[in-house]
Order: sequence, then structure tokens, then C-alpha cells
Amino acid sequence: MKLRRVVLILALLLATSGCNPGGSLDLPGLEGRARGGDPAALDKLVGLLGDPALADRIYPVLLDLGSPAAPALLARVGSRDAREREYVIAALGTLRVGAAVAPIAAVLADKSLERRYVAARALGELGDPAGVPALIGALDDDNAEVRRTATRALARIHRAAVEPLIAALPEAPPRAASGMIRALGDIGDRRALDALLAQAEGPCRAEALLALGRLRDPRAEATLIAGLADAEWQVRMNAAMALGPVGSPRAAEALRANLDDEVTVVREWAARSLETLTGMPQLYRNGRGDLVAPENLYR
Repeated sequence: MKLRRVVLILALLLATSGCNPGGSLDLPGLEGRARGGDPAALDKLVGLLGDPALADRIYPVLLDLGSPAAPALLARVGSRDAREREYVIAALGTLRVGAAVAPIAAVLADKSLERRYVAARALGELGDPAGVPALIGALDDDNAEVRRTATRALARIHRAAVEPLIAALPEAPPRAASGMIRALGDIGDRRALDALLAQAEGPCRAEALLALGRLRDPRAEATLIAGLADAEWQVRMNAAMALGPVGSPRAAEALRANLDDEVTVVREWAARSLETLTGMPQLYRNGRGDLVAPENLYR
């Protein structure tokens, strides 16, 4: 009698864990219970995201389940298992679970965790302005991939990120300022004009000039023309690049001087932007000294 009771208890434990008596995982059964709204089954599915052999099978199931999976996913945002945490955060971002912004932002800020760029990407997918402060903070992260992903995420949040970026830019250290400028350029909102003009003479002036070109605001022309004479070739190149979309005949005249620049890529961009402004073919001297047409990047 006692042995029978033990067997029954073991059978119940196996059934509720989603396993069959042979010890293998009954994934279809577990999925079926999850689709039926069983919280324990949902939690079990999410917990299996840490298994490298199962994660790629379970992840699309959770996405297909949609919002009913959100509570189980939210419960594991801070998992110490890097694989599980990555899949959980990615799922919450894809499903656009608004309640995930704060816990995902906490993961992004925790520098002891691996692959935090996944958190930055998810905040961009969520598109909630509440995630902007965390992303701005990540622009000075020691991890370059985190910084790059945070910049792209801010651009994805788009216009809602513009005012916070403008407010943070004047006091930002150069590394963070660089990301802020790139995000503002990618967004292309003319509200950023004055903030970007203020950066056009500082350590991030190359990024600022390129961003000004992306605003396509003719009020930036004088600053861009001044950049053509900068001591740094990257600044001259970005100024030449930016003048194509926003310049006038005055800019065309300034660009002609850069056809004799000592750096080939500056000469090339001067020629390319001249073609854009004048509508006429323009040659420049390549690295071998041959007169050639700039490659058409817009084909």
C-alpha cells in the first residue's frame, strides 16, 4: 500500500512537470497546457529558454502565445542565466509588453551582466519614452556594443527621444555625446538644430556636422562650410558629405576648394556633393592621381 502511494505521487510529479514516465520532456503536452492558460506550464516553458537544445523551439511558441505569456516572462527578466535572460528580454520587446520597460532598464544598467545590448535593443522595440533615460545612460557604457545598440534604440524611439537628448547633450562626456549626436542625426528632427550647432566646434564636431546634414536644414550651411577647412580630415569629409543635401551655390564654391584636399576621401566626397548640388558630372583625383568620377552610392 505504501509503495503504491509512492508510485502515485511520482506519477503526479512527472505529469505536472511536463515529463513522461520515461524521463523525457513532453514538450507538445506542455505547450498544450500553456495554450490552455495553465500558469505553471507557461512558467515551465519560459524556464526552458535557458536550455540550448530547446530555446529555439520554445521561443516562437511563446511569441505565438502573446500576452498570456507576459507574466511568466516578466518574472524571469532578471534571471542570472544569460541565455534565458536574453530570450526573455527579446520576447518581451517583440511582444511590446509595456510593463517590461523598468525591469529591462534595470538589466541594462547592471554592468555585472553579460550581453546587456539585448536589453537596449528591446527598449528600442518597446518604443516607450519611459525607456529613454536608461538608453541615454547607456551611451557612456564601457561596452561598445551596448553604446551602439542604445544609439540605434534611441533613433527607433524617434521623436519622443529628441527633447531628452537635447537636454542631456550639453553636459555629456564626449563618448556619450557622440552617441547622442548620432541618434539626433538619425532621427532628423530640426528641433535638434541649435544643440547640434553648439557641438560643431567641440571634440564631437565630426559627428555633429554629419548629423546637421541629416537634418537637411539650410540654416546649418555656414557651419558646414566652415568645417571644410578643419584641421582634421574626418571633419572635412563629414562637412563635404553633409553639404550635398543642404547646400546652395555658395556651398558649391566652397566644395571646389576641397577637390585639392590632401586626403583622397575628402576629394571624393567634395566631388560627389558637387554633383548633387550642380547636377553636373564632377571629376576628382583618386589615390593614384587619376581624374575619375566619384562612385555612385545611390544606385
